Amino acid sequence: MNHKISVIVPVYNVEEYLKRCLDSLVNQTYEHLEIIIVNDGSQDHSLAIAESFARKDKRISIINQENAGLSAARNTALRHITGDYVAFLDSDDWLEKDAYAYMLQLLMEKDADICVGAIRRTAQKSSQSQDAPPKEILLTQEAYAKKYFKINSQSIEYYVWNKLYKRQVVEGVVFPEGLYAEDVPATFRYILNAQKIVVSDKIIYNYFINNHGLTAAFTAKKFDVLQAWDMVVEAANHSGHADYVTWAELNRQRADFALLTELSLSPRFDVLKNEFEQEIKLLSQRLRQNKSNLLSAPLPISRKLLIRLYSWNYTFFAHFVNLCVKLKEHLKKFYKVLQIIR
Repeated sequence: MNHKISVIVPVYNVEEYLKRCLDSLVNQTYEHLEIIIVNDGSQDHSLAIAESFARKDKRISIINQENAGLSAARNTALRHITGDYVAFLDSDDWLEKDAYAYMLQLLMEKDADICVGAIRRTAQKSSQSQDAPPKEILLTQEAYAKKYFKINSQSIEYYVWNKLYKRQVVEGVVFPEGLYAEDVPATFRYILNAQKIVVSDKIIYNYFINNHGLTAAFTAKKFDVLQAWDMVVEAANHSGHADYVTWAELNRQRADFALLTELSLSPRFDVLKNEFEQEIKLLSQRLRQNKSNLLSAPLPISRKLLIRLYSWNYTFFAHFVNLCVKLKEHLKKFYKVLQIIR
């Protein structure tokens, strides 16, 4: 195979992790890569690390820009791709050594437009071997859209970085800039540009759990997910596919519930309930309006129970859930103390 893969790596203040990321990339068993690093205004040693790799590997090009965010960095790189296939790699994550060789081979064997690989979420800095032979399935656009919309599924499919795309799939799709959860609308538009998607349970991507990152704490940016799903609803309406519209609207309603749940699980709930009082009021109001639709949807029983409770009295039951979470953490700490005493 002599097809070029353009790999997009946005970089911003990741000096602690960047070497591991780039090592996994330059040492891929599939070598015909175009590696586009976008230095998004890093203020640490990230640029120096990237430059040291570029001096040793001619496949690497570096684009410097003022800090504009992840989406803007990806959009910048997309304007420079020359490959037949495109992949995204976040700079604090890393790849399995045969990730692109495996996905490209699978794409060509199945004549698919997108290949989806499995993810290992880890706080560790090393990989673990996977011995079982992979399970692979070829899906139509509609079948994979169903997974994306979590219809009879709970897997998360909107990540852009555990996939390999034919170039035609990503062309013309722009990531919404300044928006948290930018993958949500972009991935749906990629799905709309694909006819066949092959999915494998082979781990190809290691997602680093960064307890100090944006996803570690609840901030105002989390509410961007509502705008992201509004974009998906709009794209679904433009697609002319009635089921996509229904599924998109359901997921927009689920996003309200998901935010209310995330707030209730936060250790800072007592502070957040005051900080986001108006947002919580609006989310709760919409949850009550959409309760019947959500309860008739294919959701786990545990979520349906929470929907009922939150619709009845969000503040009271959110406090109760938060108390249970804190109690569980205290019990864990107490158990650890007992183990030490023994």
